[in-house]
Amino acid sequence: MKKIVIILFFLFVTSCYDRSILQNINNSNEIEFMSHSRSGTYLSSSYSILIGDVFSANKLLQFETKDKTLLELKFFSNLVSGNFEIANNISKSLNIKDQNDFIYKIPKFIKSIENKEFNKSLKILEQSKDFINFYEINKLLKDWLFLSKKKSEDSLLPNKDIPWNVPIYKLLIFENFYDNKILRQIADFNLNQDLLSNIDLLFLAGYYFRINEKEIFEKLINRLSESFNKEYILYDFGSSHNFFNNKANLKTILSYYLYNMAFKKDDKNEIPSSYIKILLEMSIYFNSNMDISKYSLAELYSSEGSKHIAVRLIDDIEEQSYISLAANLKKLSIFKIFKDKKKYKKLLFELSEKAPQNKIVLYELANFYKLNKNYSKAIKLYKQLMIVEGKNNRLLFLYATCLDKIGNWAESKKILLRIINNDNYDSYALNYLSYKLAVKKINLDFALTLITSALKIEPNNPFFLDTLGWVQFQRKNYNSSVFYLEKAVTIEPNNSEIIDHLGDCYLMLNRIDEAKFEWKKALQYETNKEISSMIKNKIDLYE
Repeated sequence: MKKIVIILFFLFVTSCYDRSILQNINNSNEIEFMSHSRSGTYLSSSYSILIGDVFSANKLLQFETKDKTLLELKFFSNLVSGNFEIANNISKSLNIKDQNDFIYKIPKFIKSIENKEFNKSLKILEQSKDFINFYEINKLLKDWLFLSKKKSEDSLLPNKDIPWNVPIYKLLIFENFYDNKILRQIADFNLNQDLLSNIDLLFLAGYYFRINEKEIFEKLINRLSESFNKEYILYDFGSSHNFFNNKANLKTILSYYLYNMAFKKDDKNEIPSSYIKILLEMSIYFNSNMDISKYSLAELYSSEGSKHIAVRLIDDIEEQSYISLAANLKKLSIFKIFKDKKKYKKLLFELSEKAPQNKIVLYELANFYKLNKNYSKAIKLYKQLMIVEGKNNRLLFLYATCLDKIGNWAESKKILLRIINNDNYDSYALNYLSYKLAVKKINLDFALTLITSALKIEPNNPFFLDTLGWVQFQRKNYNSSVFYLEKAVTIEPNNSEIIDHLGDCYLMLNRIDEAKFEWKKALQYETNKEISSMIKNKIDLYE
């Protein structure tokens, strides 16, 4: 393990030295040329691993090699990407004898579980020491082996001696050795826990489903987050492809446990993302239906900028999966982040047909219509959401801004004032109302009070600074206006509206050349033809 850590440290130092060179190497045809040399392969595959794209590293390292350093990279990239058979073969060829290098024994451990050689698995785990909490798996496996032995000897603990205040995975273990209804006390203990994850809820719901406690089962499903299609899960729970309705075997319990391990917070040490990926890939290997692990891997790759890997993982989740809606919502957010407008729109409307009452889908659809200036449709959806969710400030704000856009300023203003009265720390409501008053050149003292309050909450928000600059412009305090607008442009240099405002302010101070310069710059970023035409007219007027 020390060698892997040294390699990763070297990669970090290399990236700090000249990441741009490696970026150019990794993103060009030079990879093909460089892959013919040891140093070229090492650099390009190292960079791929560094940025989280272990799949590209696998391609670069797919040839046969006896070079130990390249083999170590090849082992690590295959381990992280879930190619455990390949990783196991490489581990054998490396012949690592250092007992501390447990990372090289992970594929061997996986294989022993696959072959049901549990005593062998335990021996491998005993060498793990404190490797990313693997000692916890050691305890779980010991429990399983102990109970298996006791059952074969017909000497299991009496029912009254079974501990009841234990986590859900213990319930799942006991269920393989004791009568289901005997374990009800453990289930009820967990039922009253507040911090159950979605996967905890699904496994616990499965237990109550098996003992025919349908009312509790339904309550647990309804506790799932809004990204789950609860109605479909309730309907589909008894189907053959849903593994939550069956008693969990050891591999499924391990899969569940590894998923939880991946996100177990360590106050002292942050687990590197590569190790989280290993745990999630192991979770999927032990139970290929553990789609929540695929979903979490997609989240991780997406956060690292590997959109194609994230989408591929999500596409591997079938439509009838318990997490299908959440997976598609994640894909939707990926398309949004990476500005793939066509795919975003197509998927959004597909989801609106499949889950028309889902709150997250309704929000996305309403915001889509708002962004595309179809304010009437957006208003209709915000009204629908307010019936389901209540008139919270977020919804009221979105609703009010749409009312303003269709010309109903009086109602919009009334709602914005209501939001501010409910919460005088709602900076966006404070800013919006202030800016509208400035544009309309009314109640400018009140507008100044509003935006001053907003900036106390977010002092470096460029859009709030622009509002303050525009309020001061309308109050004819041009020197003050320039100060705030210049600060806003420094923070947000590509916003045409802020740049245009700064140009207008320079004009009022008779700094005409500077005004024209800013207007010309604003044209580079303005996409609205009507506004572009207005800016051009100002430039022509002072040329």
